[in-house]
Amino acid sequence: MMLKSMVASDEDEPAVRDVKTAIRVNLEPRYADPGVQDLLHKSTALDPRFKSLLHLDAAARLRVYNDFTAELVTNIQGQATDTRGANPSPETTDDRGSPPEKKSGMAELFGELFTTQEQGTKSKVKVIEEVTSYRELDCIPLDADPLTWWKTKELIYPHVAMLARRYLAVPGTSVPSERVFSTAADIVTLSRSVLTVDNVDRLIFLKKHLRI
Repeated sequence: MMLKSMVASDEDEPAVRDVKTAIRVNLEPRYADPGVQDLLHKSTALDPRFKSLLHLDAAARLRVYNDFTAELVTNIQGQATDTRGANPSPETTDDRGSPPEKKSGMAELFGELFTTQEQGTKSKVKVIEEVTSYRELDCIPLDADPLTWWKTKELIYPHVAMLARRYLAVPGTSVPSERVFSTAADIVTLSRSVLTVDNVDRLIFLKKHLRI
């Protein structure tokens, strides 16, 4: 989307055309990695201002939504597996209690398998319905705050909101981290070169978070 907006047009002044060309040449190699493109497309889809993905063709839009639907389903199934592993079966929790309920042969052989499959199918259907409902919503205004929007909608779209927290938390630029290094250079000088690592960390933290 950024690269498309930087395409020079005949209506641009020569200086504007040169600036756009320079920006485009600088940005193109940064976004050539398919993994980076995938991350950016998902982040854009999870931003309620741009979730229509109008800068992509119809097939690419569908692929982006299918990809993060599959990611949500995988996450939910992984959480279910972890929960089952963390909770021991009643048969092994207390040997002093009453004997476990005897299962039929069919339940013993296939019960856990089909219960797991049924739960997985229900979770997948729920996620697909949630993603479809989110996709069909109108985009919010460009000057609106997407994080505030998600705060009010996270109960309606809990699974998609979980993915939004993961992707929208990624900083858009490296400027904040570069500023941390600049702050460290201001703190550790020749006259303060014996500061311990812990003290440097504390001073950087206070510099960034303490409002005076």
